[in-house]
Amino acid sequence: MHRRDVLQTLSGTALTFPWFSNLALQGAEVMKTPRRLVCIGLDFGLRPESFFPVGQGPELELTPLLKPLERWQKKMTVFSQLDHPGVQGGHYGVHTFLSGVRREQAAGFADGCVSLDQLAEEELGGLTRFPSLCLGVGGGDAISWTRSGIAVPKLEDPSQAFQLLFKPDPSSAKEARRAELAENESVLSLIARDAKRVAPLLDRWDREKMDEFMGAMRDFERANATNIAWLDKPLPVAGGEKPKWDNAGCMDRVRANLDVAALALQADATRIVTLNIGGSLPVTNIPGIDRGYHDLSHSGQDPDKLRQLHVIESALLVELDHFLERLATMKDIGGSSLLDNTTVVFGSGMGNASSHANTNLPVVLAGGGFKHGRHLFFPKQGRQQTPLCNLFVTLLQQMGIQRDRFGSSTGNLNEFLV
Repeated sequence: MHRRDVLQTLSGTALTFPWFSNLALQGAEVMKTPRRLVCIGLDFGLRPESFFPVGQGPELELTPLLKPLERWQKKMTVFSQLDHPGVQGGHYGVHTFLSGVRREQAAGFADGCVSLDQLAEEELGGLTRFPSLCLGVGGGDAISWTRSGIAVPKLEDPSQAFQLLFKPDPSSAKEARRAELAENESVLSLIARDAKRVAPLLDRWDREKMDEFMGAMRDFERANATNIAWLDKPLPVAGGEKPKWDNAGCMDRVRANLDVAALALQADATRIVTLNIGGSLPVTNIPGIDRGYHDLSHSGQDPDKLRQLHVIESALLVELDHFLERLATMKDIGGSSLLDNTTVVFGSGMGNASSHANTNLPVVLAGGGFKHGRHLFFPKQGRQQTPLCNLFVTLLQQMGIQRDRFGSSTGNLNEFLV
């Protein structure tokens, strides 16, 4: 890679190096009972009237939309009236789901717009070959953001994801990769030297852009160094077959991505996974669906649109049920199930797609380590709404990460969940 190419890569809105180049450093001690995190985000949310339970308290009452998750009733929690304070913009606010901070507002927060998964990666990524795995289906918004405000590229082909996780490159490709990484080191060194030379000559605005640029370069540099550290290490062994999908059914694509995620967790190839389900999901191949996903999400009170939207959203929850079943049947260290040691967050940065509202975000929390089986409702206190980031603080602490603030948080939800 030439110096010009690296500069173009770093100055863009997203780094173009592959997600798997964030390989972990060697030598970290592997925990006996590892904690894992899976975050599944929907660009269009879930219809509030169908999703949110009416009752509150220790017994979770399932709505028709939640029926596919009935067998997990005691191992999950549904949240109402959580949001990201100050986040607006409808579709343009969806990317804040795991951060609570819009990209253009990142400078006003101590951690920028870093997402939950990437903050967990900073603390725990060194324990596995792949610090995190960012998957996607149906295009759509970025779900994962680095501390320097870079959107982590999503891998949308589950076959390619499986290949990268479990299939070694031929020796010729490995040597070519080694030469590329060595050249990257040289180019990065030159860029750092030039940046140091010109920094005193910049005005305030240019200095801010330079700081953003240098943050992106540090991401790239860390990724390059960890690539080198893992280049000669054997790839993990998959505990199951390559997920099958025919490129036709949209829910087949969702399932294949989740199956890849389950195999990656089982092999301890990674402990942090995100999956974004975007608005370009080709739903018209579902029987009975004759409109696009975006059109149906703006359902209004049209009975036929509401019926079709319910079919799509129910199908997505069926796939969540399948994923939880996979984790529950996979054995973990010590004989417990993978689900017992995995936190699964399913939700959206969109509260109501029909009205473009980013409030009252739909969230389901499943997996081990929490008091489950409830619907937790957090009403407004005057104008104050409980931030979703309060839940994220609790999730980080449950993973062993010492944090008392994250994004727009004002505290945590430990008293309800831990």
